[in-house]
Amino acid sequence: MRWEDINFQAQEIFIRRAKGSLSGAAPLWKDELNALRKYQRESGDRSSGYVWMGRNKQAISGKTIYYLITELGTAAGMIIHPHQLRHSCGYHLINQGHDLRLVQQLLGHKQVNNTIRYTQLAAGALRKLVD
Repeated sequence: MRWEDINFQAQEIFIRRAKGSLSGAAPLWKDELNALRKYQRESGDRSSGYVWMGRNKQAISGKTIYYLITELGTAAGMIIHPHQLRHSCGYHLINQGHDLRLVQQLLGHKQVNNTIRYTQLAAGALRKLVD
C-alpha cells in the first residue's frame, strides 16, 4: 500500500487487486482515516512512498503480512489466515443486508457468482425465520 493510494479528501483508498479481480476505490471509515493520519505523522521518513515499512526501510512483503496476521490470530487463540478476513467481510456485509452488487464491487469480483457464495446464511439466521 502506498500513500498515494489514500485519498484523505475523498475518504477512500485505491486497491490494486490480484487474481483477475477488479481494482478500484473503496471507502475508508473515520476511525481508519484518523489512524492513517496519526500513523503518517508519526512514521517519519515517507520517501519510499510505502505506508507499511519494515525495519530495513523496505515495504513489508505479503509474506510478512501473512505471518503477522497468523501470529496475531494465534495470540488470540484462533487459527486465521489473511484471506479469511476478506471472506468474513463478505459474509458480514451480506448478513447485514447490504446489496449484493455493492458487496461485489467492494470485493472487486468481476462476476457476481463469486459474490453469491456470501449469501449462504448461518443456521442461526435460518432459525430466526421459523421462530
